[in-house]
Amino acid sequence: MLTFAIVIPHLNQAHFLTTALESLRHQDAPLNLAVMDGGSKDHFSEVVNRYDDVISRMSSGHDLGQADAIYKGIEMVDGDIVAWLNADDYYFPHILEKISRLFAEHPEVDIIYGDAVHVRPDGMFLSYFPGIEDFNRSRLFKSCYLCQPACFVRRKAYEEVGGVDSSLIYTMDWDLWCRLAREEKRFLRVNEPMAAVRYYQGTKTLSGDKTRYEEIWRIQRIYGGFKIPTAWPGFYWFDLACKDKKTFSEKVFFSLLQGARLLKKKIEGSKPDLIYGFQRWEKKVFGACMIQFPWYGEKAVREIILKMRPGETTYLISFAGSRPEAFIAKRGEIRMPVYFEKGSIVNFSVSCPSSPAWELYKLSCELG
Repeated sequence: MLTFAIVIPHLNQAHFLTTALESLRHQDAPLNLAVMDGGSKDHFSEVVNRYDDVISRMSSGHDLGQADAIYKGIEMVDGDIVAWLNADDYYFPHILEKISRLFAEHPEVDIIYGDAVHVRPDGMFLSYFPGIEDFNRSRLFKSCYLCQPACFVRRKAYEEVGGVDSSLIYTMDWDLWCRLAREEKRFLRVNEPMAAVRYYQGTKTLSGDKTRYEEIWRIQRIYGGFKIPTAWPGFYWFDLACKDKKTFSEKVFFSLLQGARLLKKKIEGSKPDLIYGFQRWEKKVFGACMIQFPWYGEKAVREIILKMRPGETTYLISFAGSRPEAFIAKRGEIRMPVYFEKGSIVNFSVSCPSSPAWELYKLSCELG
């Protein structure tokens, strides 16, 4: 079986790091893991000491940033397949074995990428990564539709293009995909969730930093030959959509960008663009939706709480392909007794027979 070389860059996120390491403990494929700490002031040492069975190499001290840590970490560990995992993200259990098998079955493929789920800081499902697309070289130079934690690269291809550019702060992943595509490396999309990405206001991606937009423009210029930064509006709309509190000017810009998106959809007259039943970029569901997310909490999930529209109507819910059970959304809420322990994949489908289009706007749970 092929071996993975995985790096976790870390700085003051020990409260999340446990889940990332736990997800690696629940893999079957052989892996070599480097944890690269930038000099944390939290309980980092306490956490990593509990996972010496999965950590191969570790470095702690000042570095030149996340990309520098990733580059050095990959140099430190052996492995046929290269990947990195941010400290606040984590893998689905047993997914690395599937990735290894796919690489073995497709020796012509250099990069495998798949779906990812967005989760809250507590690990509860928010949405699927909405940007995922089938591989298209020219599209990649315009928009990053690969979700980094759900991407895996053969080391040979990684080294042939020079690895991660350690000078970049935000777009080191997109830049790497573009260099691989420019050198005509082979990409394979897999329609399966591989990783969970925590989404909250404190993430670097949602910081809205000016440097991020400069790096986005750099990629479009270098790889796509664009004369103007056409990707900026889409990235800015997404940043604002994820922001809980907006300034007055941000509200104005968001309304304008939202209006432009709706107008474009109306002109194109396109059918709903769905991912596992969800309209991309929205909480609206057409027909049935599939909800999947990994659970690594110390306490088991004992009850799942769904909030949906319309309320006071019947929904059909099926767990892992079992016979659907009818629930009434009283005051727009359904509570389901369940049991998912550490290392499980929470997996169920929901449909509303009386409404072809409905909305699932929140999922939470009770632990015990």
